[in-house]
Formats: sequence, structure tokens, C-alpha cells
Amino acid sequence: MQALRFEKTGSFDHLTLSNVEKPSLASGEALIRVRAAGINGSDAAAVLGVLPFVTTPRTSGRDFSGEVVEALDDSGAVLQEWVGADVWGTGSERGFTSDGTFAEFVKVPVAALSRKPRALSHTEAGSMTLPWLCAWITVNTLAGVKAGDNVIIIGARGGIGSAAAQLCRDRGARIFGTYTSLANVTPPSYVSPIELTSDTAIRGAIAEEGLQNKIDVLLDCAGYERPFNDALFTMTPVGTGRVVVMAAHAKDGMFPINLRTFYTKALTLKGMKSSILNSLEIKAFLDELASKIDSGVFEGPKGVKTVEMKDIGAVRDALKEILSRSAHIRSVIVP
Repeated sequence: MQALRFEKTGSFDHLTLSNVEKPSLASGEALIRVRAAGINGSDAAAVLGVLPFVTTPRTSGRDFSGEVVEALDDSGAVLQEWVGADVWGTGSERGFTSDGTFAEFVKVPVAALSRKPRALSHTEAGSMTLPWLCAWITVNTLAGVKAGDNVIIIGARGGIGSAAAQLCRDRGARIFGTYTSLANVTPPSYVSPIELTSDTAIRGAIAEEGLQNKIDVLLDCAGYERPFNDALFTMTPVGTGRVVVMAAHAKDGMFPINLRTFYTKALTLKGMKSSILNSLEIKAFLDELASKIDSGVFEGPKGVKTVEMKDIGAVRDALKEILSRSAHIRSVIVP
């Protein structure tokens, strides 16, 4: 089969289209024909060597949507009820320390199989699993967003930020989202938009709403110094403010933080790492997400760009685009 692999890290030029053996199954495993595989920032970071835990040689990719070709139970017998099923998935160490989804086929544990939402195409489903997983970990596990919370999402237009906004709405929070520009952008009705026109745009907008020192949760999905520190000024000072970070724009991952504001408001800071969940935990999340998409609670992506796996130049460009944060619609690789 064909797959996108890198033998070493450090450059997108190391990612090449290779011919490799189709995965062979052991008992308790399923073989998936990949129909679409979402392109994520972590895929780009893995190829560039930014993530120190990535091992090589490696097939890239973490997300997938596809159909089950073969499935074996724990005794090695065929599980006919899964054959032909449309499924989706992501993580946990796939694409990092085990081979990923930028390939014609991928194998997964049968116990981790999750049926994709009926309301979504493979292209749509394959584009959203990792961003939604990151948002779910952030909103539910790390930030503990609850009804009545005032939440700021830095980078509300991106895949994780837009998913986090839907999750916060579902929990009954009030949401403020930042946008680099509101030109040609229509934020969802449940997000109060803040255009980043100055270094104090966030605190100014929050003050106009009468909520200075009343923001409970800050979710940073972008990783830039100025909006992060600007938002800190708006946080509650009573020791209950929660800050979750899941991105760093600078190559070295560093920027200054206003520590005086941080400690005088008694804030807590947590980092989001999507691979902390195992395959069974991810399945439970995806099953719940699929149910809520099919019931209309959550919306799928609006527009997805497809990139042919055989067009290695277009693949590299898509990885560069998502790393530069210049992409405003999701992209998937199509084998």
C-alpha cells in the first residue's frame, strides 16, 4: 500500500510517498480502509522534529474516517458485524510512536472502533476528530467549564477553538472568542467576538460588558504572547480562575507571561496533551460525539479541503499552512 512516511525529522522534504506492507492483523484488531485523514498541527510538528517523543521511521497522521475491511475477535475469528462499517478515530500515540493514518490502510484495536456520525461524510468526519478531542479534554477535564462560567477562547476560529465554543455552549457558559480579523467572518451566534485590533482589545471588550475581573476560564488555542497576557487581566482574582494552554506559536515554544497578574489573581495553569487518553477513552468520547452530532446538538465542519495523498507537494503545502495558522478551513488527505 502507499503511505506518507518520514525516515528522519527536521524538514517537510523528509515526508515522502512510500510503498509499504499493508498492516497484518493480530487477534482483537481491525483493518480500516482510510477514506480521509485530517491534517493537524501535530502532524506538521512531528515531521519537523518539534515533538521529542516521535520515533522514526514513521507513517504520519492521527485522524481517520473510513470503513472496516476486516475485524478479528480475541480468538482470531472474523467479526462480521464490523465488516463494512463506517468508522472514525484519532490518537493516541498514532503518528508519533506507531504508524499513522496518512496511508491507504490503518489497523486499530477492535475494542476502540467507533462508528462515525451518519450525518457526516468521510471527508467531514475525518477532518474533526483530533480538534474535537483536544477541545473535549480542555473544556471538560482540564478547565471543568460549568453553567454560568464566563469563558474567553483565544483563537475561536480554529478547529480546536470552534469545537471548544460548542462544548462550552452545551455546558451553559457565556463565551467570548478572539479573532485576528472579523472581515469576511461570521462568528456563531453564541460567541461574543473580540477583534484583536490592539494589545488591550480583550480587556477593553470585557470591560465594556461589565465583566472585568469576572472571567472564570481562559482557553488559549493560539499561543501568542500579547492576547494571552491581555486576557489574564480580565480573570477573576478569587482563586477559581482556570487557564488552559494547548498551543505555542514561537518555534522555541516560549513567550513571556505576566507573572504578577498571574499570581495576584491566584490562577491555575494547565497544559493540554491529546495523547494522554488511551484508545478506549477516545472511543467513549467519539461515541458520545457521534450521537450528539446525529441528534443535532453539535455541528460538523463547514467546508473541508481535500488533498490527494499522491500529490506530495500539495501535502507539504497543507502541512505548512496549518502550522502557520493561515488555514481557516480544515484539510484532509485522501488516499
